[in-house]
Amino acid sequence: MIDLQALTRSASHLEALPASVTRLAAIAASENWDMREVEQTVSLDQALSLRVLRAANSAASAARMPIATIREAIVRVGLGSALSLATAGSVRGKLTRAVPEYGLSDGELWRHAVGAALAAEAAQPFCEVSLPPETYASALLHDIGKLVLARFLDPDILRVLALAREQGHLSSLRAESELLTVHHGELGGLIAQHWQLPPRLVTGIIYHHTPDLADDVVADAVHLANIVAKHVGAGHYAADDDRLVNPGSMERLKLTPEGFEKLCQQVEKRLEQVLAQYAN
Repeated sequence: MIDLQALTRSASHLEALPASVTRLAAIAASENWDMREVEQTVSLDQALSLRVLRAANSAASAARMPIATIREAIVRVGLGSALSLATAGSVRGKLTRAVPEYGLSDGELWRHAVGAALAAEAAQPFCEVSLPPETYASALLHDIGKLVLARFLDPDILRVLALAREQGHLSSLRAESELLTVHHGELGGLIAQHWQLPPRLVTGIIYHHTPDLADDVVADAVHLANIVAKHVGAGHYAADDDRLVNPGSMERLKLTPEGFEKLCQQVEKRLEQVLAQYAN
């Protein structure tokens, strides 16, 4: 039904990410990263430097004194947030476009991406396992595959997918997998690989709907972030099942139902502020 070779070529032809993003991603994936490398990478990107400084001095960072240096800003926001800010600045133009094939108007995919990234960043205090720095950027990019896949969804294909969901009672992901032989998570993973992003970041994208298959806490955290974003009004969902957290992910993250509710409340409270922060 879909030309998979053409789809793969389309995913591979997306504009490359800036060097600052791929360098920060590589550093984040390293077990023994050096603050000097992070500082140098951020400092060489003027727009990123401004975003990191602004984030470090925002009300959410709770900084008592103004932060004026890149090093202090990175220490304040953390490597994961710096990578997320760098990635957001690079893909915002793509993610703000309407994707009517998925029922998304202008800005909705971007709002969902930022909501998920915020949820991933805010989740650590509620989880009893450590979340790697690349988790946040993975959450931001988890639906990037929809942009490419949507180009291949003509009206006939959309009708078949709708029938599979409405009459066959298939989830959107299963309908994509069974009818198109590829789903947006897998395609997003191809895009992330094309961008030379770290394997765990790629894993989070591919398995954000099926974390039980990943055997990686990054996939569990990105799955959680996707669901939290939907709970706080930053994401489209076709059925109530789309808002349920995988029990296995809850267990592996050691996240309680009470912790989930508190996480949703925190993300909902901060979402508009963070959207404004990413926009600058």
